[in-house]
Parts: sequence; structure tokens; C-alpha cells
Amino acid sequence: MSVLLLVPGCGSSSDRPSQDEVSKALQKGGEGSILGSAGSKLSDKQADCIAKVLVDSKISDKGLQALVDGKKNYKASKQDASAATSVSSKMVKCVSTGLSTQ
Repeated sequence: MSVLLLVPGCGSSSDRPSQDEVSKALQKGGEGSILGSAGSKLSDKQADCIAKVLVDSKISDKGLQALVDGKKNYKASKQDASAATSVSSKMVKCVSTGLSTQ
């Protein structure tokens, strides 16, 4: 999960990846995945929950796109790092329960 805290950027609202795109990127396993092999172990509900948290967060469009594109070495802006930190407990809850973001 700590990798998600490094996802950064900026962009316009029309460039923001969808919840479905983020969820699929989270579930993708292997080299091209931001989570590596751990991504393939997420259930659909867990990935959808985390994706909703991320898309609804203040993480920039560019930061979310870096996650979708599997850019592991993308350098987060301070704003994105802060936004990711602020939703980290919700992401952990998604993994723990697989259901709720509240």
C-alpha cells in the first residue's frame, strides 16, 4: 500500500481516470502493475473500494494516471503525497473489509 502514497501530479478534470480504470490497474499483477504481484490478490470489491477512495480524493489527475499506467518511479508532488496520506486509513479499511470506504 505504501506505493500508492507516492502517486502524484496535476491535470484537468477531463483527464481524470475513472474508478473502473483505477480498479483494473490495482488488480493487474506482475511487472506492469503498481502493486506488483500483490495486485492480483485483491478482490474485485477491495480494488473497487480503493479505486473509489483514490478517485474521490484530492490526488491529482496526473497522479491517478501514473497509477493506471503503472509508473512505479513517478515522483509525487507534496500535495499528492499529502492527499494520499489523508486517505490511507480508508484504503487499509478497503483491504481489511473489502466493502466500505466510510
